[in-house]
Amino acid sequence: MKEARLAIKIFKTLFQDCIQYPNRFIVDTIGILARCGILLILYSYVFKLRDGVINNTTFLFVAWSIFFYFSFSILKLRDISKEIMQDVQKGNIEILFSKPIFYLSYRIWWQIGLGIYSFVIITLSMIIALIFIIGLPPTMTIGIFIPTLILTFLCGIILSLFLYTIIGLLSFWIEDINPIFWIVDKTVMILGGSYLPIALFPTFMFKIALWSPFGASQFVTHTVYETWQTNWYQLIEIQLFWIVLLGLVVYFIFKKAKQKISVNGG
Repeated sequence: MKEARLAIKIFKTLFQDCIQYPNRFIVDTIGILARCGILLILYSYVFKLRDGVINNTTFLFVAWSIFFYFSFSILKLRDISKEIMQDVQKGNIEILFSKPIFYLSYRIWWQIGLGIYSFVIITLSMIIALIFIIGLPPTMTIGIFIPTLILTFLCGIILSLFLYTIIGLLSFWIEDINPIFWIVDKTVMILGGSYLPIALFPTFMFKIALWSPFGASQFVTHTVYETWQTNWYQLIEIQLFWIVLLGLVVYFIFKKAKQKISVNGG
């Protein structure tokens, strides 16, 4: 109950900020139109050069897969690592630890709240636009699509938050986590199917994307393909496995971090 009140209060505060200061929304909109839009135009041209089919996949499936990646990225869950690092570097962490709230819960809900407004508006607008421009793949009209999409989307949020929280917590021991963040973030980008859709992956690269937490955090990009109808439960099981494992890692690292604050910070 306390957790729910915290989340609602954070969401209300950030929603009011988004309404009064729409700069973030404008930047997010320009960003997805520039990156995703140009990429879709490029792939459309490439598929036309290859008679509409590459690796037994058409542009329609690839376009929606790319869109889901960039739509998910609007939430900017990866930024939680830098927020934690700044809390540590500026000394805010000791103040936040003394508050009657769980620090990681506060940071997680704050990060979700920062991007949720832009995510909802931009995603809904882009979905409508894509339906009119390129249409819907047949795989997105079957009954299991929406429930499994929502489930893998929520698992992706949790997994991404755990993954980047681990990086952020390393700032208790490493002054600058940016090099580690850059490596992990680029790995997620590559294995998540951002600029090269997963349908075009070589076999070895696809297996890495399938079984690693980096690719699993972006399984939402798999939902448009025909294989999703038969293996969705396996992919969600992989996500749940990594959620449990990384959740335990977050727990133990945070426990050590609190001990470090108690010893060095008084």
